[in-house]
Amino acid sequence: MKNIAIGIMLVFFLSVIIEPLVEMALVFKENVVLSTAINNACRVAKDRSLEYESLRGLDAEIDEEKFKEYFSDAFESAMDLTLLTSDGDTLEFKSNDSKYNDFQVTLNFSSVTNYETEQLVTKVEIKAESTYKFKTQYLKLAEAAGEDVDYKLISERTYLLSVKN
Repeated sequence: MKNIAIGIMLVFFLSVIIEPLVEMALVFKENVVLSTAINNACRVAKDRSLEYESLRGLDAEIDEEKFKEYFSDAFESAMDLTLLTSDGDTLEFKSNDSKYNDFQVTLNFSSVTNYETEQLVTKVEIKAESTYKFKTQYLKLAEAAGEDVDYKLISERTYLLSVKN
């Protein structure tokens, strides 16, 4: 009897220790997925939104609306999301399969002149954030009980778009 009680307590304590470790691994995986989705979406948007007329002068001028459109299409397909709103430089996405909470992506565009080459360079700052949706039962219960266990998935990238001869 004593051995059975020790075995049950051991299983309980191990599950309490292992559950958060599993959740940490899942958070790391979600951060990698988010980071990869942003990188791929930026690459697609960058290639398609450069203005052709400015390329002849080796200037990296982009059409911001096209960039947002191509970025949102690629980001939607990579993360299985749907674009809810596009208000200025802020994009809101909703998960199609309830795997994620809503994502908010902020895009900031600025153009600067590279004084060494006298070319126009476009800088795009991207910040994507969402409240993490817990996968393990203990943290789901803690979240449902109103405990302050919120964790934000945040990915920030800065891209300098330039044209080389």
